Amino acid sequence: MLNPRSQLLGGLKKATIEMILLKLLKEQDMYGYQMTQQVKKRSNGLYTILEGSMYPILYRLEEQGYISCYEQKAGKRQTRVYYRLEDPGREYLEEIHSAYEQALSVINFLYESKEGDIFDHEENGNQKLY
Repeated sequence: MLNPRSQLLGGLKKATIEMILLKLLKEQDMYGYQMTQQVKKRSNGLYTILEGSMYPILYRLEEQGYISCYEQKAGKRQTRVYYRLEDPGREYLEEIHSAYEQALSVINFLYESKEGDIFDHEENGNQKLY
Protein backbone atom coordinates (compact mmCIF):
# COMPACT_ATOMS: atom_id res chain seq x y z
CA MET A 1 0.00 0.00 0.00
CA LEU A 2 1.36 3.42 -0.98
CA ASN A 3 1.78 5.96 1.74
CA PRO A 4 -0.04 9.31 1.34
CA ARG A 5 3.18 11.16 0.46
CA SER A 6 3.99 8.71 -2.35
CA GLN A 7 0.45 8.96 -3.70
CA LEU A 8 0.56 12.77 -3.70
CA LEU A 9 3.99 12.95 -5.32
CA GLY A 10 2.98 10.36 -7.91
CA GLY A 11 -0.10 12.37 -8.83
CA LEU A 12 1.86 15.63 -9.04
CA LYS A 13 4.49 13.98 -11.19
CA LYS A 14 1.86 12.63 -13.57
CA ALA A 15 0.26 16.07 -13.80
CA THR A 16 3.50 17.98 -14.40
CA ILE A 17 5.69 15.68 -16.52
CA GLU A 18 4.49 17.22 -19.79
CA MET A 19 5.27 20.73 -18.54
CA ILE A 20 8.73 19.68 -17.32
CA LEU A 21 9.63 18.05 -20.66
CA LEU A 22 8.50 21.12 -22.61
CA LYS A 23 10.47 23.39 -20.26
CA LEU A 24 13.63 21.38 -20.90
CA LEU A 25 13.08 21.65 -24.64
CA LYS A 26 12.58 25.39 -24.29
CA GLU A 27 16.20 25.56 -23.13
CA GLN A 28 17.63 23.42 -25.95
CA ASP A 29 16.97 20.47 -28.23
CA MET A 30 17.45 17.20 -26.33
CA TYR A 31 17.21 13.46 -26.83
CA GLY A 32 15.09 11.33 -24.53
CA TYR A 33 17.76 9.89 -22.26
CA GLN A 34 19.27 13.36 -21.88
CA MET A 35 15.91 14.68 -20.65
CA THR A 36 15.57 11.91 -18.06
CA GLN A 37 19.08 12.60 -16.79
CA GLN A 38 18.52 16.37 -16.61
CA VAL A 39 15.39 15.89 -14.51
CA LYS A 40 17.15 13.45 -12.21
CA LYS A 41 20.21 15.69 -11.85
CA ARG A 42 18.31 18.95 -11.30
CA SER A 43 15.99 17.39 -8.73
CA ASN A 44 18.89 15.64 -6.97
CA GLY A 45 17.19 12.33 -7.66
CA LEU A 46 13.84 13.25 -6.09
CA TYR A 47 12.01 13.46 -9.44
CA THR A 48 12.72 10.83 -12.04
CA ILE A 49 11.06 10.10 -15.36
CA LEU A 50 11.10 6.59 -16.73
CA GLU A 51 11.74 6.47 -20.46
CA GLY A 52 8.78 4.10 -20.88
CA SER A 53 6.38 6.74 -19.57
CA MET A 54 8.16 9.66 -21.24
CA TYR A 55 8.11 8.51 -24.86
CA PRO A 56 4.32 8.20 -25.20
CA ILE A 57 4.09 11.81 -23.96
CA LEU A 58 6.72 12.95 -26.45
CA TYR A 59 4.92 11.14 -29.29
CA ARG A 60 1.62 12.79 -28.35
CA LEU A 61 3.26 16.24 -28.12
CA GLU A 62 4.74 15.64 -31.57
CA GLU A 63 1.36 14.62 -33.02
CA GLN A 64 -0.14 17.81 -31.59
CA GLY A 65 2.54 19.91 -33.29
CA TYR A 66 4.08 21.17 -30.04
CA ILE A 67 7.44 19.52 -30.67
CA SER A 68 9.26 18.04 -33.64
CA CYS A 69 12.10 15.55 -33.86
CA TYR A 70 15.15 14.92 -35.98
CA GLU A 71 17.92 12.33 -36.04
CA GLN A 72 21.57 13.08 -35.48
CA LYS A 73 24.59 10.77 -35.59
CA ALA A 74 26.34 10.15 -32.28
CA GLY A 75 29.42 8.10 -32.95
CA LYS A 76 29.91 5.72 -35.85
CA ARG A 77 26.76 3.63 -35.50
CA GLN A 78 24.48 5.33 -33.05
CA THR A 79 21.78 7.75 -34.11
CA ARG A 80 19.95 9.85 -31.55
CA VAL A 81 16.48 11.29 -31.93
CA TYR A 82 16.44 14.89 -30.75
CA TYR A 83 13.27 16.76 -29.85
CA ARG A 84 12.74 20.45 -30.53
CA LEU A 85 10.12 22.78 -29.07
CA GLU A 86 8.05 24.47 -31.79
CA ASP A 87 6.25 27.83 -31.50
CA PRO A 88 2.84 26.26 -30.72
CA GLY A 89 4.62 24.27 -28.00
CA ARG A 90 6.04 27.46 -26.50
CA GLU A 91 2.54 28.92 -26.33
CA TYR A 92 1.14 25.69 -24.87
CA LEU A 93 3.92 25.60 -22.26
CA GLU A 94 3.05 29.13 -21.15
CA GLU A 95 -0.64 28.17 -20.88
CA ILE A 96 -0.06 25.05 -18.81
CA HIS A 97 2.53 26.77 -16.63
CA SER A 98 0.08 29.57 -15.92
CA ALA A 99 -2.63 27.03 -15.05
CA TYR A 100 -0.15 25.19 -12.81
CA GLU A 101 0.79 28.43 -11.01
CA GLN A 102 -2.87 29.28 -10.49
CA ALA A 103 -3.63 25.80 -9.18
CA LEU A 104 -0.77 26.11 -6.69
CA SER A 105 -2.08 29.51 -5.59
CA VAL A 106 -5.56 28.13 -4.97
CA ILE A 107 -4.28 25.04 -3.17
CA ASN A 108 -1.96 27.09 -0.96
CA PHE A 109 -4.77 29.54 -0.22
CA LEU A 110 -7.17 26.75 0.70
CA TYR A 111 -4.61 25.13 2.95
CA GLU A 112 -3.94 28.39 4.80
CA SER A 113 -7.52 29.72 4.78
CA LYS A 114 -10.07 29.72 7.51
CA GLU A 115 -13.84 30.08 7.41
CA GLY A 116 -14.84 33.33 5.76
CA ASP A 117 -11.71 33.67 3.62
CA ILE A 118 -12.40 33.99 -0.11
CA PHE A 119 -9.80 33.45 -2.83
CA ASP A 120 -9.40 36.59 -4.95
CA HIS A 121 -9.46 35.05 -8.42
CA GLU A 122 -9.18 38.44 -10.12
CA GLU A 123 -5.87 39.04 -8.41
CA ASN A 124 -4.74 35.49 -9.16
CA GLY A 125 -6.17 34.99 -12.66
CA ASN A 126 -9.77 34.43 -13.71
CA GLN A 127 -9.52 30.92 -15.11
CA LYS A 128 -11.53 28.22 -13.38
CA LEU A 129 -9.70 25.11 -12.32
CA TYR A 130 -11.26 21.85 -13.46
